[in-house]
Amino acid sequence: MAKLRTYVHVKDEQGQDHAFGPDDVVPEWAQVLITNPKAWLEPPSASRLTEPAPVSAVKKAPAKRAAPRRKVGGSAVSDG
Repeated sequence: MAKLRTYVHVKDEQGQDHAFGPDDVVPEWAQVLITNPKAWLEPPSASRLTEPAPVSAVKKAPAKRAAPRRKVGGSAVSDG
């Protein structure tokens, strides 16, 4: 069983912060995110760990860009 040596902070899929310490049971999703080997007293087995699921399966639409501005009318010099 994986056991931490020190306290770590990780963010879940929704961006929420979570803190885990030596006395906590670290869920698998967090074990994947804790990549510093010095944080572990007893590291998790590599066979149990998988890549975290993507944050969202829905792709964001690209940002819309404003159309280029066009000059209006004729010359800016008046006959006055």
